[in-house]
Amino acid sequence: MVASVAAQQAEDDIRGPKALIEIPVPEPPTPWMSYALWGLLAVLLIAGLVWVLKSRSKPMVTAEDRAKKELDRLGREGSDLEAGEFALAASQVVRVFIERKFGLAAPKRTTEEFLHELSSKENQTLSSRMEPLRGFLKSCDMAKFAGAKLEVGDRGELVAKARAFVDAPEANKGKGAT
Repeated sequence: MVASVAAQQAEDDIRGPKALIEIPVPEPPTPWMSYALWGLLAVLLIAGLVWVLKSRSKPMVTAEDRAKKELDRLGREGSDLEAGEFALAASQVVRVFIERKFGLAAPKRTTEEFLHELSSKENQTLSSRMEPLRGFLKSCDMAKFAGAKLEVGDRGELVAKARAFVDAPEANKGKGAT
């Protein structure tokens, strides 16, 4: 019965074979999202390159450079300060240098606490400089707390001791500078 139905349909179709229907290929959509991502990537790449080039152009200021600059300024302008203020400024420069260079919390401690911490850490870099540092800090403490007078020559000597500590080769072999 199925065969007869198919044969009947073939006899009823008098039009013959039908022409092929062309199905148009759609145009691919414009990839706006990929264009936007590539553009963003290009902008980020250029911004990163500019940032790297700008950061390289700035000279790195080391802890030694900062301390030397402050000591030079103190040597020039320190004659206007009271003896205690001058000693405080000089010791603060050295303490901040030690903190930046070696990571010790020197500015936040008293002289005795700091020197005790320094000797207990057995810091090889500073161990050879311990006695000159102790003498420098004691001189500063005498002017700050005991009212010792600092004449022009004494102030120059104090700055020279601080400068010698900062310039010492042993002090410059530490962790790094910031």
